[in-house]
Parts: sequence; structure tokens; C-alpha cells
Amino acid sequence: MLRLLTTTLLLTLLAMPAGACFGPKLYLGTGQEPAETVLFELVALYVKEKTGTESVRVELEGSDPAVKLRAEEIDMAFFTQHPASGTVVLEIPGLPLLVAGPRPLNDLQFTTVAPALKKLDRLLGAEQVKKLVKQVEQGAFPGAAARRFLMSQGWI
Repeated sequence: MLRLLTTTLLLTLLAMPAGACFGPKLYLGTGQEPAETVLFELVALYVKEKTGTESVRVELEGSDPAVKLRAEEIDMAFFTQHPASGTVVLEIPGLPLLVAGPRPLNDLQFTTVAPALKKLDRLLGAEQVKKLVKQVEQGAFPGAAARRFLMSQGWI
């Protein structure tokens, strides 16, 4: 009887689908400036919490973000000025712009990402980000500072 119960339990567990779920990822091109690092952490955490979409940081290391965006090697990138192509999805005065290529705006996997970024764009102010940048320049971990800030605002 015990053997039958054990076998039944084992077969039931084996028949269940795996619990891990790997969804689509956004690839964000960034430089090494503290402002871009802080903005990446804010965007990645906010988008993850609001949409379930993970973001992967891609260090551009001197590469032209416009070229990488047009080649669709990355989905979004930070620019210091308005680029010739792409759609600005996050624009905070005095800080790098976040520009999206076509995939995050048109792919059905990402339908909730653009509205989340629009909302973050309305919520986030330049002074708030500049304070976070100063914290990072003084040694704070960018991800931890971004999480503390977003939680303190009640945004996540």
C-alpha cells in the first residue's frame, strides 16, 4: 500500500509542469555614467514590478547607441540628446533620455512596458534622480538605492 501511494505521488509530481517561467527580456544599452546606471536600475526595477518583464543591462563601451538600436542588438538605450530614430519613452530634464526601438513598442510580449514607462516618466523628477546619483557617487549600490527610493514613494 505504501509503495502504491509513493508511486502515485511520484507520478503526479512528474506530470506537473515545471515551476520556472522565463519570459521575454528587454536589453537596455547603457554607458558607465552614474546617471545612466541609476536610471537603468530605476527603469529595470519599475518595469519588472509593474509588468513582469526583466531588463538586461548591455554595456555599450563607447559604441554608438543609435547604431545598436537600429541593428536591433538592444531594445532601448540612453542618449544625451534626441536621436534621429527611435521613440523617447523616458525624458527627465537634464538627464539622459531613454529611447526605445521597435521591439518594446510593437511586440505583443511587451504591451504593458510602454504604458509603465509613460507612468514612470510622469512620476519621476529630475531632483529625485539627481539625489540618487549623488548617493551612488558616494558609494551606495545603484540597485539598492533605486529599490529604497521606489518603495519609499509607494511606486512598487
